[in-house]
Amino acid sequence: MRIISKENFTDFVNSLINDSSLNVIGVKAKGDKFAFGPLESASELRLDYDVTLLPPKKYFFPQRETLVTYNVGKGFSGKSPSEVKPSVIIGVHPYDIIALLHMDEIFSETKSDPFYFEKRKSSIIIGVNMQKMSKWCFASYMGSDTVEYGYDLMLTDLGNRYAINIGSEKGEQLLDKYAKGLSNALARDAQLVGQKKREVMAMTQQKLDFSPELIPEMLAKSYGESSFWERHSEKCLACGSCVLVCPTCYCFDVKDNTDLTLELGERVRTWDGCLLEDFAKIASGENFRATRPTRYRHRYFKKGKYLYDRFGFISCVGCGRCSSNCLPNIANPVSLFNDMYHETLNSGVQVTAAPAPDITIRTEGNIDYVPRLATIIKKQTMTANETLFEIKLDDGSVLGHKPGQFVEVSVFGIGEAPISISSPPTKKDSFELCVRKLGSVTTNLHKLNVGDKVGIRGPFGNGFDAEALKGKDLLFVAGGLGLAPLRSLFNYVLDNRKEYGQISLLYGCKEPRELLFTDELLALANRNDVDYKPTVNWCPENETWSGNVGVITTLIPLVDFDPEKTYAVICGPPIMYKFVIADLKSRNVPDDHIILSLERRMKCGVGKCGHCQINHVYVCKDGPVFNYSKIKGIPEAL
Repeated sequence: MRIISKENFTDFVNSLINDSSLNVIGVKAKGDKFAFGPLESASELRLDYDVTLLPPKKYFFPQRETLVTYNVGKGFSGKSPSEVKPSVIIGVHPYDIIALLHMDEIFSETKSDPFYFEKRKSSIIIGVNMQKMSKWCFASYMGSDTVEYGYDLMLTDLGNRYAINIGSEKGEQLLDKYAKGLSNALARDAQLVGQKKREVMAMTQQKLDFSPELIPEMLAKSYGESSFWERHSEKCLACGSCVLVCPTCYCFDVKDNTDLTLELGERVRTWDGCLLEDFAKIASGENFRATRPTRYRHRYFKKGKYLYDRFGFISCVGCGRCSSNCLPNIANPVSLFNDMYHETLNSGVQVTAAPAPDITIRTEGNIDYVPRLATIIKKQTMTANETLFEIKLDDGSVLGHKPGQFVEVSVFGIGEAPISISSPPTKKDSFELCVRKLGSVTTNLHKLNVGDKVGIRGPFGNGFDAEALKGKDLLFVAGGLGLAPLRSLFNYVLDNRKEYGQISLLYGCKEPRELLFTDELLALANRNDVDYKPTVNWCPENETWSGNVGVITTLIPLVDFDPEKTYAVICGPPIMYKFVIADLKSRNVPDDHIILSLERRMKCGVGKCGHCQINHVYVCKDGPVFNYSKIKGIPEAL
């Protein structure tokens, strides 16, 4: 520990500012509020603040950030994340340091975000122990009022001087280069620092009535208490202010902006929030978290339960920003959790601390936000709304997908959208996508022609385990466009027919004109090694149909299969699943013999943006293919 006079500390800060190779950022007054911003003089720095409007995460995960630039029809270029000027951020409170440590875990899991970590690596964090505390702050209860690591330097105000704890080699080098008048701390200085830290607890006005260790289990027991969540969210405006100021929120959206020449453009990511109405809406219009109570609940579960199960920490640091920015004054976690605790006790339910989660963190390199350029080599109209595109990567590489995976398809100037791969891996030189015209990306994709260029990212996700299914009887159940992702596995099985047992395909649409891949399906009638049964919900008078009429579950009784030997593979509209699963269960098909492919709004493809999250699961990386036994207890899954 070092000691520096406040006069010498002022000189230290000014020396940093005078170094043109550094961005020097600190806490400054903004009216009667405080905000992090570039420092022009040490005199602007306020280390006696209570809380800043936005957390310092904005310097590592900006509100708006360019990920990719493009030249329409010619290609995409990645913006190098290494083009970052080193920053010194002065005056970070302990709770914001802990929040950054949480963000480090989140942005490194599965695939690391290079934009975030290049800025983190090039930054120096100078923290400060709190001298004042916002009336909404409850960091003391969350264990984030002080911190022992995660900073390069940590300041403690001792009156006419600062004590400086050195947390890293970078911090020590900064002091050696820019600071004058340093001395080693004495024992009484260390005691005074400890006293200052202990005094922080006395500043707290918000008080939890229980230990925060109970939060994950308490939330788990309250999930189905709809009246509780309806009551607490009744005044919610769904404005998203609470999540936008949160130091541990990381959800984002990605959009394309083309310049006035219509030739050049950029792909940017911007902050997004799970409380916003369209956050979980997919292109077909279905919203998997359509009501305010469900979105309000999701916000608390993500912080207190889902991230705890995944990483082992409750991702609320008690800064109180959400409370101070909520217009109807309903975003106070302390009030909600205290109410939840007392209602749980009054109901006679005992709540104990959740067992430590079994955590397995995978890291598999960096996220590549840059699409590969590809060319449409074939376009086939299938129905009024569906078109089959055959696509070849311009670099000559093989996509290398598994059945059931998806790619992110970019249309220049419009954006990108997730689309399931319809062709099997046995088709090497190109791949196929069956695309329904729904949102802006798919509508504009339909306008493209053979020879036009698109961008491809991926393949992404967890596909079907074709190897594990070898030797098994397979029952494919497809509804509408659900045949497209199933076709990848179905055709792979046909290409390796001798390695699989009995094969049945049940396929249903609303009416005959909506059937996909009609030539391929007609060819199945001439095979004696596949049992194919189609159906339509109804047949208009002007159409010809001699097959079954009825919903897809009317076909299940027509198939003879051994439930112990058969694996059912299902994909279709969300409403179809519960009825198909119920009928399969009535035929004694085991839970782990049912395999589903789910649709959600997948933007990043690697479990970062949050749009495809169903409870604690990310469809883009944990799915889209799931074994029913693993998700049947997840409320938002089906």
